[in-house]
Amino acid sequence: MRLFTLITFSILINSVAYALKAHTANYQLSINGFKIAEEVRTLHKLDKHYFYTANARTSGLAAFIKDYSIAASSTFSISHQGVDAIHYQIIEQEDGELVKNYAFDIYSKNHTIVPILTKIQTKIKTWQSKGGNIVDPLSLFLALSNDLEHNPNQSIFTYQVANGESIEQHQYKRVNERLIKINNQSVKVIKISRINTSNNIKAYFLPKYGYLPALIERNKNGKNYTYKLTNLQIENGAKDKPTSKLLNIDPYTSL
Repeated sequence: MRLFTLITFSILINSVAYALKAHTANYQLSINGFKIAEEVRTLHKLDKHYFYTANARTSGLAAFIKDYSIAASSTFSISHQGVDAIHYQIIEQEDGELVKNYAFDIYSKNHTIVPILTKIQTKIKTWQSKGGNIVDPLSLFLALSNDLEHNPNQSIFTYQVANGESIEQHQYKRVNERLIKINNQSVKVIKISRINTSNNIKAYFLPKYGYLPALIERNKNGKNYTYKLTNLQIENGAKDKPTSKLLNIDPYTSL
């Protein structure tokens, strides 16, 4: 059972001209309105590379039914073309047993993805991509955030996504803007929908908070999945006195 990989998205990564601030964000995953998991995502930067981690685990009543956890990580850089993934790894455990452990390196200049051997991933199979940058499942919506900020007049966004089994072409469309309530204040969000698949995915991004996705919605096999930002802590980037700001989002706010 893969509760968390049904909806994947990532936090904003800025272009070279803008400094990306380290932050920690908390998310809540629900299926048909039933809360099943909590996740913490953390972003760091070292020199020219960014390191993004996601750690999710079943919570509440769902944890009594099944103890399921996922730890994923992505390493990437930024070029004038946008987000460019370098390395991706994901580990899934169910009731203490390892059910998934795979990783791969991405060489976008050579249009190649190369898996790394693990106890579960025992065969090496490489994939060839088209020209241009490549993203992984954790940095996909990160690339969208970057494009929304730096290409405000663009309406269609296309990405090559390496998922460990193949390279998929994802296409998203900028739909409209609307207001939501956060801390009793109206805040603008940008709605994005995937258009080249039967999977109905909608995402809402917060320009005021670095184009961070506030909500992902997906309908699959008659079930409604929602992935919602509940808390955000951002460092201000000051070297001598690191401080942060806290964003508390009303979990009952409707988009």
